[in-house]
Amino acid sequence: MSINEDVMKMLKEKIGDMDITADTVISVLKLSMECAESTDLKGTEKKDLAIKLVRQVIVDAPISDEKEKLLLDMIDQNVLHNMIDLVVDATHGRLDVDTVAQVASGCCALLAKARK
Repeated sequence: MSINEDVMKMLKEKIGDMDITADTVISVLKLSMECAESTDLKGTEKKDLAIKLVRQVIVDAPISDEKEKLLLDMIDQNVLHNMIDLVVDATHGRLDVDTVAQVASGCCALLAKARK
């Protein structure tokens, strides 16, 4: 088994029977970040692995094509990348409230646009 397969197995165990929706994708991201932390990867590689794991969970989930597209759009529009950056900045004491507002605005705008 490759590192990605081992980490994906770990993530799927953590997710259990959670429904994959726009409401739970951030929880999936959190769990994928925790799983990526268990690897020897650093920085961007770790972030890329976490996003890759979330993408695979979405693709594998028994959800409608419309919901899958919405969730994949969140990844493709860098919403989840920006969320990871925000979490990393917060854990390193580099949190700027203006940045939080920008990220939140971007997330909300994308979701509102996607739901129309």
